[in-house]
Amino acid sequence: THEGVEIGGIKQWIGAKGTDATKPLLLFLHGGPGFSSRNYSKKFIKYLQKDFIVVQWDQRETGITSHWGPYDDLLTLDLYYQDTEEVVNYLLKRFSKKKIYLVGFSWGGFLGLHFANEHPELLHAYISVSSMIYQEESEQLTLSLLKEKAGMSGDETALAEISTIEIPFASWEQLYLQRKWTNHYLDTHKSSKKYPKKLFVEWIAKWMPIFLEAARVNYAEMVTSIKCPIYFFISNKYYVANFKVAEQYVNKLEADKKEIIWFDKSTHESPSDEPKKFSEELIRISSQIN
Repeated sequence: THEGVEIGGIKQWIGAKGTDATKPLLLFLHGGPGFSSRNYSKKFIKYLQKDFIVVQWDQRETGITSHWGPYDDLLTLDLYYQDTEEVVNYLLKRFSKKKIYLVGFSWGGFLGLHFANEHPELLHAYISVSSMIYQEESEQLTLSLLKEKAGMSGDETALAEISTIEIPFASWEQLYLQRKWTNHYLDTHKSSKKYPKKLFVEWIAKWMPIFLEAARVNYAEMVTSIKCPIYFFISNKYYVANFKVAEQYVNKLEADKKEIIWFDKSTHESPSDEPKKFSEELIRISSQIN
């Protein structure tokens, strides 16, 4: 089913796929902010739809939801927290369920961790995928590594551009250069490609304020325990949301059930880079809990 649902006072797109209505609900929170999962989700939904009712949602100002009408007010974290809560409650009622599996990818993982902290009673489990945990610390760790790599390479352009970056970012140019050189030195999947400045500038015009707002949030201090089973899908090749921040967080987090699942053939995009493993792990988690 695919439909427009009133969430947060505007029509938002929600789509569900599954072959058996008795199976548990799984909501996938896409990344970005602003990057719909519809164009890559078929890679993993085909493995999951026998075991779950898999739900996607184009968040406010994203994908189909954005085409249904411009939203001119300020985008804030509180808006997205409230939207997420409304979507979960809508789904529970729509499919007559008491709980869901929540999967948060990247920016979606930032929203998902907030929801898991606020409403663990509504979750079978929370699955954090390549998530933002404390983005300012992540950027600082990665910037130090970039300075080291540029120093070793002797690339004067890299050294000059990297030396202009401050954390927290003072301009969109600094954020762009951080991503450009992370892509060049640290992303084993994309190091041969140029980082597309035009697409980046289009994204930043809408999303930089809320991204910076989210980057300041330190879940390591704010959420020290979780009262539902929690799983972290992490790649040790990924440095934009630096995997060391997530690993340190999991080690300190108090939870009755917590686990790290490592994805060694992916960087950030494990749902589309390793869709079979991604799906198998979700099915395994479900079999442990149900």
